[in-house]
Parts: sequence; C-alpha cells; structure tokens
Amino acid sequence: MRRVLGIGDLLLIAAASIAPAFSLATTFGPMVDAGGSATPAALLLVTAIMAAVAVAYRRLGMRSPNAGSAYTWVREAFGPALGAYAAWVLIVANVFATVATAVPAGAYTLALVAPALAASPAADALVGTGWVLGAGGLLLVGLQPTSRLTNALVLIEFAILAATAVAAWLHPPVAAAAATALPPSAAGWIGAVVIGIWMIDGWEVSASTAEEANTSAAGPGFGGLGGLAISAAVLWVCMTAFLRVGTLDGFSAHEGDAMAFVAAGLGGPAWRLVVTVTVLVSLAAALQTTLVYLTRSFYAMGRDGVLPFALGALDRRAQPAAAIVLLTGLGALGTLGSGLSPSLRSAFGFILSGTSVFLGVLFGLSALAAVRLFARDRSARWDGVVLPGLAAAALAVLLAISIWRADPPTRWLLFGAAAAGVPLAAWRGRAAAEFV
Repeated sequence: MRRVLGIGDLLLIAAASIAPAFSLATTFGPMVDAGGSATPAALLLVTAIMAAVAVAYRRLGMRSPNAGSAYTWVREAFGPALGAYAAWVLIVANVFATVATAVPAGAYTLALVAPALAASPAADALVGTGWVLGAGGLLLVGLQPTSRLTNALVLIEFAILAATAVAAWLHPPVAAAAATALPPSAAGWIGAVVIGIWMIDGWEVSASTAEEANTSAAGPGFGGLGGLAISAAVLWVCMTAFLRVGTLDGFSAHEGDAMAFVAAGLGGPAWRLVVTVTVLVSLAAALQTTLVYLTRSFYAMGRDGVLPFALGALDRRAQPAAAIVLLTGLGALGTLGSGLSPSLRSAFGFILSGTSVFLGVLFGLSALAAVRLFARDRSARWDGVVLPGLAAAALAVLLAISIWRADPPTRWLLFGAAAAGVPLAAWRGRAAAEFV
C-alpha cells in the first residue's frame, strides 16, 4: 500500500479513534454508575494498563510492521491456530464497534435536523447506515483524504471539549454532586475500569496503518502512544469537571446521553447545541478510523489465508478495495438491524457489555505475544516483557471479575461468542498454516 501518513497523521488518527466526545456521551454514564466519584481514578488505572500495552505495540511494530497488527503478532508468537483465534476476537470486538458508532451518529444527526425522530430506533438506524456508507465511500477514495478530514474533525472536537470543561469548572458545583459522593465498592470500581477499556480504546488503529506510514518503523507506535496520552488527558479533565455539575442519580438516568445531561447542567439550549455538534463530529471521526482499522486487519487476514484471499488483494490504486466494500456492507447491515432494538440505549448497552471484554482479551493476547517474542531480547526487557506481562496479568484479573459479576444472559453471550471462535480458528488456522 502507498505510504501517505506522517507522524502527525498517525497521532491524530489514534486520538480520533478514541473519540473523547463520543466516549463521554455514551460511556461516561455507565462508568459513573459503576465507579461513582472514583470514576476518574478508574480512568487513570485503565490508561496505565493501556499505556503498557501501547508500549508493547510500539516494540512489536518495530519488529514486524504489518497491517494485521495484533492478529499478526499473536500469529507470529503462538502459531496460525491461535493467530486465527485472535482474528476472531478482533472481528467480534470491532465489527460491532462500527454499529455502536453509527447508530448514535444517526441519533445525534436527527437531534439536530429532526428532533421528533431522534428517539426512533428505526430512524436512528437508517440515518446511521447513511453515515457508514459515507465513511466507507470516502475510505474507498483513499486513506489520505480520510486522514485529512479526520485530522480536522478531531482538532475541532478537542477545542470544543476544552471550552466545555472550562465552563463546567467555572460553574458552581450542584448539590450532592457526583464528585463528592462516597467511594464505590471495589467490585463497582472494577466494573468502571472494564468499561473504561471501551472508553479509551482506539489508539491501536495507528498500528494497522504501519504499511502506509512514511515514518520510521517506530512511527505508528509513537502515534498510538501519543494519541492515547492526549485523549486520556482530555477525558480525565472533562470527567473531573463534569462530575461537579451532575449527581450520581442524574448520570445513572442518562447513561446513553451523559454529555446532553452535562449540557443541561451548564444551562441554556446553546450548550446543548454545542455538545450535540461536538459528539457528532467525534462520531464521524471515530466511524472513519474504525473502518480504517478493520479494513487493514481484514486485508492482512486475507493475505495470510485466514480470510478469503480476495480480501488480501489490492486494487490498481494500492487500496484494499474488497475489504473496504465488505466491511462497509457489514457495518451498514448491522446498523440497519439495530433498528429492531426497542431503544438506542438497549442496543448500545448490549454491544458495550460484550465488546469491552473482547477488546480486553485482544489486548491481553497482544501483550502476551510481546512477552513470548521478546523473552530473550535484553534490549526489550522493559517495553517488550515486563510492562506487557504486567498489563496482561492485570487484564486477566479484571476481565475474570467482570465476567463473574455479569448477569447470566451477558455471561452466556460472552461464553458463546468465545466458543464460536474455536472451530473457526482451528479450521482457518490450518488453512493459513498450509498457505505458509
């Protein structure tokens, strides 16, 4: 593929994929419901774990810059079968993320142009499908124009979030503000940390563009680390400010629209309009970068024989057109299907509960791959073995507790999705091994 991305592009793509405004709108509420006044501390812990994983991504990317990123590294460390299973985990974790981004994009669009329809799951799904098709069409034109638009969107997003945080800090704290509530139980706080995996996810997209970066082999890794650091700092500042202008009960009642709740606390329809536009800008950037990550991953899987070989082909412009068309189609169909859900909140809650765990599993496998590949490399002792090993152990504990405490339907859904990948991994892992 063509090398068109500089270090600035890589950094902003990673930050855009985290999508701070979108994360605050849809994930902040559930995090506060679980973590209460200790939610910013939960964010700090999950950021520390992700930073350790990001350090491993940088080291792995220097060793093997590949569009398959996590899938490729697990395959190199543990063989084709486990590599194929990592591919399954990546697909489950991220294909649904496209839907989880597109559906709110439809809702926020309607909130601007047709407020009476914004509460209709069918209308949200239809408009969200249009967003998926538009993002896929732009990506089909090329990664560089997609990157340029994403860069502009994320800079606008950060500027507006900064202004909103300043307004929240200057606003007098409300009575019984969430920031002054008693600390949650240990189990509740751990739940907030696991949800935070979803909130802070996205920085890894830079690793999947390694074959399109015109920097050194370390460039994508630096982009991911930088995007993670910037976005985490923005999220933490906003969290601590917003907890002053809302109560625990208020955030619990607005799990799906926490930013709108904050805007109401700041007062006036002008703030609600500003917040709606900001979240929509964030959603647009996140949708584009999610498709970038998935299409590059599918391209690498097709090239390796884990997925059909047609997905591993490039068109005359050196673009993975088949992968782009397939992922755009799947995202559009999934978004349309979400219209059958009784509400936007229930659809997003279903996706959030499952994908957070699968994202954690994927990050854990990637960290273990680093430990395996760099075990005998003294120059990579810290960033290739010690920090990734600690991150993998922390993720294993957090995910085990989260699954154990999940409600039975969610737990069986997770077990079923995990088990479904085993025969697929054995089948496609064997095919990939024969191809090699």
